[in-house]
Amino acid sequence: MKTDLKSNIIYNELLQLGIIDASSINPFYPQVRDRNDVGVLRCEKSGVIFLDRSDHVGATYYEAKSGTSYWSSEDRAAGLKETAIDDVRRASQIKEYVLGKKFADVGSGLGGILDLVKPFAKEIVAVEPQNDIRSNLTHIGYNTLASIKELAEQKTKFDFISLFHVFEHITNPLDSLKMLNASLDTGGKVFIEVPHAGDALLTSYNLESFKKFTLWSEHLILHTHKSLETYLQAAGFKNIQILGFQRHPLANHLGWLRDGKPGGQKILTHFNDAQLEKSYNDFLSRSHQTDTIIGIAEKI
Repeated sequence: MKTDLKSNIIYNELLQLGIIDASSINPFYPQVRDRNDVGVLRCEKSGVIFLDRSDHVGATYYEAKSGTSYWSSEDRAAGLKETAIDDVRRASQIKEYVLGKKFADVGSGLGGILDLVKPFAKEIVAVEPQNDIRSNLTHIGYNTLASIKELAEQKTKFDFISLFHVFEHITNPLDSLKMLNASLDTGGKVFIEVPHAGDALLTSYNLESFKKFTLWSEHLILHTHKSLETYLQAAGFKNIQILGFQRHPLANHLGWLRDGKPGGQKILTHFNDAQLEKSYNDFLSRSHQTDTIIGIAEKI
């Protein structure tokens, strides 16, 4: 371990909530893909994966980022092409929750989801910490805020709040969830999509190449079904559902197994079969090995 865990805010919160067991923490990978001074740990009892430090992501870390490099693009239009598949899928998943409702999206990024739900949502607020991206969203007409704290300070109570691959980046996850709970009207729902610590490529296949590729300094926690549920319970949410979801297809996994790199679905196209895909995804879901988990919870 490179750092003293007692100074790790994330570790202390996981311990406080009873999610991890201090005696079951083992090194999982020596470093993340973008830094050699951040290691990765795993609680063998819970399956939760987390970084051995959290101080590298400070209060202004995301504000200071610039440009659209997150989306591998030069501008918003090109970035939206990169995110289109996920944006369309996510907009479809949440349509029933935002139809005629007051909706806030946390970590809106380029705003692809906002564009897609705009025709049928009653009201939209975007929360985006990155200054220039937020300015761009404001420029094209979206009501934007810089933080969850700002959202909680608004008088508006929302019917639905979403966080798509955002919760794992937050350095104060429990306090943030409590603020989101306070931002919801009674009966309102939160929808959280996060990468899964139980991903088959990390667990059953235990691929060195995938660990080297996917473990990242900004992903402070990789959750399990139980850890995400525990956070939602601790924040005061009720009627909690935790669902497995597989973003990447079977051919992607086969590509990792054969070549040790992503993009298998573009090469092993003969495996892109709907029935085969469904059977594999159903198996991953039943065995809690999907690459993604989704938490949906209600404010009572």
